[in-house]
Amino acid sequence: MLFVNYIRKGLLFSKPPDVDDPQNFMATLLDRLKDSLALALDHFCPHAGHLATKKEDSFPSYMVFADYNNSPGAQFIHAAADMTISDILSSIYIPQVLQSFFDHDRVINHDGHTLSLLSIQVTGLVDGIFIGCSKNHGMVDGTSF
Repeated sequence: MLFVNYIRKGLLFSKPPDVDDPQNFMATLLDRLKDSLALALDHFCPHAGHLATKKEDSFPSYMVFADYNNSPGAQFIHAAADMTISDILSSIYIPQVLQSFFDHDRVINHDGHTLSLLSIQVTGLVDGIFIGCSKNHGMVDGTSF
C-alpha cells in the first residue's frame, strides 16, 4: 500500500443565492469547517499524524505506523479560482484544473512519512465552493472515505 496514490474525493456546492457579503460568508464557512475538522480529529486522531517506520531487530522486519509526535498534522487550505460551476460541469471529461483543487496531487502513501495524512482544500469559485479531500490510503480505504 505504500506505493499507491492518496485517495482524493471532492464535493462541489453552489453558493447560496441570498449571500449579502461574500467575504463574510466564506470566512464564516471556513471557520466552521476548521472547527468541525478539529472535532472530528479528536475521534479519528491517526489522521492528524504522519507515517513512521520502525525496524525490528529481533525479528527482521519493518513496521509502518501512524505517529503523532512531530507531525505536520492535518492540513486545511483555502484557495480561490476564477471559475464557475458550469466551467467544471460542462466538460464531458474531468477538467485538468481540478487536480489543483487537491493539496496532495500525485502523492503516494509513502510520502506520508513527511506529509500530512489528511489534507482538506476549500476552493472558492465565482458561484460555488469545492471541498477537496486527500487521504493517505494506508489509513482508510476508498469505500469508507
